[in-house]
This record gives sequence, structure tokens and C-alpha cells, in this order.
Amino acid sequence: MRIKKIQLYVFKEVLNPFLGGVFFFAFVFLLFQMLRLAEELIVNNAPFGLVLKLLWTLIVNFLPLGLPLAFLLGVLFAFSRLSGDSEIVAMKAGGMSLSSISKPVFALAFLVSLLSLFLNLDWSPWSEVASRQVLMKIGNRKFMSSVSEGTFSSGFFNLIMFTERVNHRVGKMEKVFIFDERDQKHPLTVVAKNGELIRVQSNEDDLGGVVLQLQNGSIHQSDIQKNSYNLANFDTYQIYFDIPDSSGKFGYRPKMLGFKELQAKRAAPDLAEGERRELATEFWRRITVAMAPLFFVLMGIGFGTVKTRGTRSSVLLVAFITMGLYWQTQVSTIWLSDHGTLPAWLALQIPNLLVALLGGFMFKRAAW
Repeated sequence: MRIKKIQLYVFKEVLNPFLGGVFFFAFVFLLFQMLRLAEELIVNNAPFGLVLKLLWTLIVNFLPLGLPLAFLLGVLFAFSRLSGDSEIVAMKAGGMSLSSISKPVFALAFLVSLLSLFLNLDWSPWSEVASRQVLMKIGNRKFMSSVSEGTFSSGFFNLIMFTERVNHRVGKMEKVFIFDERDQKHPLTVVAKNGELIRVQSNEDDLGGVVLQLQNGSIHQSDIQKNSYNLANFDTYQIYFDIPDSSGKFGYRPKMLGFKELQAKRAAPDLAEGERRELATEFWRRITVAMAPLFFVLMGIGFGTVKTRGTRSSVLLVAFITMGLYWQTQVSTIWLSDHGTLPAWLALQIPNLLVALLGGFMFKRAAW
């Protein structure tokens, strides 16, 4: 019973800084992302629902990287404090070995790895796709602010537009001039007394398209081949513009594929060798990153007990140096795997093997 209480105490000592680290790193990550996106969000007047969805997808996309870092930090903080306050010495003097003290920490490492695995296999690819869809929807709102009164502008769906007066709040214009040369053989010039932008959407955050409705004007068309000129007057003239990529379709990348999609694509018989290696690299990257906390626990206990002696600055330094070297090594092994120098299953295990060797050595030093 005494041993179980001590192990539960150690478990809580690691869990609290781990959870704090997750919230802290998520906050810092979102802060940098929001600083980068703030101008675009404000200028494009993004709906609050889209902003919340963007924040959620960014957090989910960050967690596969944030969880291992927060876990390593939590173990370092816990064992450096326990070592600094001589609690590790007291536990060992009471007959407990470091392995026995560390059992709850290994259990927590297993849980963190399991959660990381679920994130890497399906949740992270979903968030990658969802965040791109949201960013495109927000970016596509630029057409609302691309028209300036008294100025020729070309940012409105590749048209050259001039309007004497414009009300951005309601999307209405007066004395509109449009030059449309999307069909270079039949360029159009449209002049209208009034114009209005009307959004076409199926739900709150789906932009769909926009209709430019012109009233009391004329259409001037030139046919260069026939050397002819046509004029047509109208009371109402509507031009529909489909917003590009409003369906969220964009370039394929392996990290956007869910686990089943990734496996199905890897099994395709007509797949090019380069693409096959790229898919294998992505598959093993997800597996090895999820396994990282199982090896970080050795390093965290070893360095926390032997090196840091309760100094928080040392804990942070060790954590960031370790993670920096780990991710840099992983980038190199991804290159080796993509170019066929090493098999993907072997190349992507190199960062974990290095951490296991160094962590095992430090854990052995701490287990006197």
C-alpha cells in the first residue's frame, strides 16, 4: 500500500506539468498563428464560427508534435524537483528502486503514445484538410473588399472594374464600369448605373459563389476576328462567379490522407516507385512519432535525476535541445527514406533509437 501511494504521488507529479505543458505550448502555438493570420481574419471579416473552427483544427494539427514535447517537459520537471528536494534519495533509502518509482511514468508514457497514435493516424490528417478548407473560405472573402471607389482594380475575379461609389457594408455600387477579357477573342465592356454583390451560399460558413447584379446599363462587345462591334442595353444583368476551391479541393499530399486512405493508396499496383516511398515514409513517420514518448521517458528520468538538480532553466534547456535534435534528425531520415537510401521502417526509427540509447545510459546512471 505504501509503494502504491508513492507511485500515485509520482504519477501526479508528472501529470500536472505534462498537462500544463500541453496548454502552454498550445497557447504559444496559437498565439503565433493568430498573429500571422490576424490581419487576414480582420480584413476579410471572417465569421466567428469559421474562426472557432480554424482554432480547433490548428490545435488538433499541433498536438502530434506538442504531446511528446509536453510529456518530456513534464518528466524532466517532476524528476528534477523530486531529485532537488532529495525525495528520490528518500524513496531509494526506503527500499524502492528507480524502476519501481518510474512504473507509473512508463504507464503514462504508454497512454500518451496511444493518444498520439490516434492523432497521427486519422485526426491530424483530418485537421490538415479542415484547416486548409477554412483558410480558403476566409481568404475567398477578399472579393468583398477588392473593389475601391474611384479606382480601377483588377482583383475582382480577374476583371478590371471601376465604380464611382461603393458601399462595402451592403455590397452596392453606383456608376459601374467593367472590362472583361477572360475570352480574349470576345472582350466585353459593361457599363451600368447601379450594381450589387449578392452572396450565394447554402449554410453559414459556405461561401459558394457571388452574383454581380447590374442595373440600367449596356454591354459592348468586340469581335476581333470579324472586326465587328455589338451593343446591347439591359435593365438587369447578372454575372455569376464561382468562388475558386470553395469545395475544399486542393493538391494532394500524403499527410492529408487518413490511415485507411493511406494504406489503400500504398497497395495500389500501378503506383510509381517515388510515390510509394513517399507514402511509406509518411506511414512510418506517424508510427515513430507516436512511439517517441516511450523513449522520452528514459531521457526525462535520467536527465531530470542526474543533470538538472531542480533548476527550471536547465529543464527547459534540456527539453528544447532534445526536441530540436530529435526533429532535425527526423527531417534527415525522411530525406533518406524518400530517396530510397534506407528502407522507411528503418530510417524513421533512427531518432527513437538514438533517444533510447542516450536515455537508457542516463537512466542507468540514475539507478544507483
